[in-house]
Amino acid sequence: MKKILALILTISMLCAMSACGAGTSSAPASSQPEATTAPAEETQSAPEAPSQEPTEAPSAEEPASAEDVTPEPANQIEYPLEESYTFTMTATLRNNVLQVLGDDDFSVTSAYRGLEAATGCSIDFNMLGEATAEEKTNIMLASGDMTDFYTGLGSYGNNLTGAIHDGILFDMAPMLEEYAPDYKALLDSDAELAASATNPDGTISMFVSQAADVVEKGILIRQDWLDKLGLEAPTNREALEDILHQFQSEMGASMPILMNFGLETGLSGSFNVSYAGMRSMDYQLTEPNGKEVVACFASENFIEYLVYLNHLYNDGLITDDFMSTGREYGNWESSYYSGKCGVWSDGFRELDPANRSNADDPNYMVSPIALTDYDCHVAERSTASMNGMLFLTTACEKPELAMEMINYCYTTDGRHNGLYGMEGEGYTLTDDGKVQLTENLTNNPNWSLNNALLWYGAAQWMPTCTDMEYYELIGAKESIDGIKYWTDNGGDKAMKLPAGVSLSAEANTEFNNLASDVLTLFSEGAVRVVTGALDEAGYRALIEDANGMGLARMTELYQEAYDAYLAG
Repeated sequence: MKKILALILTISMLCAMSACGAGTSSAPASSQPEATTAPAEETQSAPEAPSQEPTEAPSAEEPASAEDVTPEPANQIEYPLEESYTFTMTATLRNNVLQVLGDDDFSVTSAYRGLEAATGCSIDFNMLGEATAEEKTNIMLASGDMTDFYTGLGSYGNNLTGAIHDGILFDMAPMLEEYAPDYKALLDSDAELAASATNPDGTISMFVSQAADVVEKGILIRQDWLDKLGLEAPTNREALEDILHQFQSEMGASMPILMNFGLETGLSGSFNVSYAGMRSMDYQLTEPNGKEVVACFASENFIEYLVYLNHLYNDGLITDDFMSTGREYGNWESSYYSGKCGVWSDGFRELDPANRSNADDPNYMVSPIALTDYDCHVAERSTASMNGMLFLTTACEKPELAMEMINYCYTTDGRHNGLYGMEGEGYTLTDDGKVQLTENLTNNPNWSLNNALLWYGAAQWMPTCTDMEYYELIGAKESIDGIKYWTDNGGDKAMKLPAGVSLSAEANTEFNNLASDVLTLFSEGAVRVVTGALDEAGYRALIEDANGMGLARMTELYQEAYDAYLAG
């Protein structure tokens, strides 16, 4: 344990990687603001026992549920467990959840009470604010003064094999069949999820959540503007540009297509660019199912994307406002609600007609679109979820019992409990086993459905499994139609690195030591290309500079990892 402090100080707080466990890795964030969860509504007081009358989910076509695809485990654990015990957990209280829970911890949620009642075990929570969670977690891990569970592992978050080597975590893989059989059955049924949960050496050191295999984010357009101008939804970039010009001249849109400081417009997929904005170093393949990896920002695809953004900038369809636009600046939603823009990228919830009440124009209406004149090979669809990751540390005196407790989250009842809260409080079941949400969620006098789910459910700290049934329960018909539309038109993932490709602990440390300066160089240079301060030749020269600063070695590390993956 003595070398933990030195390692953490070496890696430091620069790691802001976007990958989930052993998934595609990313480099540390630059000095730009880091992405945060979208702000929730204004804090309200706790609900006063509202009605529990169930409300049926919107009708849908053949919803695919997790129960349909997850096989029964060979070993069955009976709940409640024979032994009761109180575990400790350090959990990050994200800003949107903070606005709902206030000074309370997760023990007040219905999902926690359901877990406690079902298993007979309890949890004492140590809550950390989002801004300081990583720093405080690093200090705890370095000192050895650890709790049993963590929802985030600080600088070890993308070096789980290192966490095992340094005595922070232990390998759960040999224990899953006996002590977490439902979790093991889920991993056995979902190769991509298993890859995200498995370390490069085959060890497993975290519980992960499963997300539905759908595309829940895409390009949105002001449908009421299209209708007023008598226009059809665009399906290619040429038609999109024509519409943007008309939005500007006829509807007064000052920034017809909305772009944030990370150069995210929703259009990058049409250039087969796979990246998460300018916050991290992302890697992809140079061609579908190819054998060569490339840093996203150094790819021909990204250069083409930058040149196109410069074209939109020169046409006045993107303005300098993008440099200070984003959720982090608190002006993302206001940009489209106020009519400043007519096309942007966002999640399926923005398709809910109820959002028109937030807009300046009462006719506000949004529809999903997709540019279908190209073959997209970087679709953002994954079965691994970023929420609900949980780590069990070597500080736990009863790891077998802890695994049995968390295994409940992967049972049918446990999945429902984690998503909606206790049966009878957040949901009820029909005679044929279908979930119905109660009015505690759908008609809560204090909160929207989104915030009520944070009070009753546990998606921020308890492993959960979502499916289309979940989306159909929480989304308006228009939102569900958007998910289906984006999923059907979203393309494949043939140019994204497989989830099983990840760096070894040593390679990951070397990568991180090189990545920060390289990312800063790219993030500054990319913005200059958009505004015309740097031409294409200048950006290509910048790539050569980056290679000399360490990019060449970083790419070599990922190429070696991908070669090893292909070799099995």
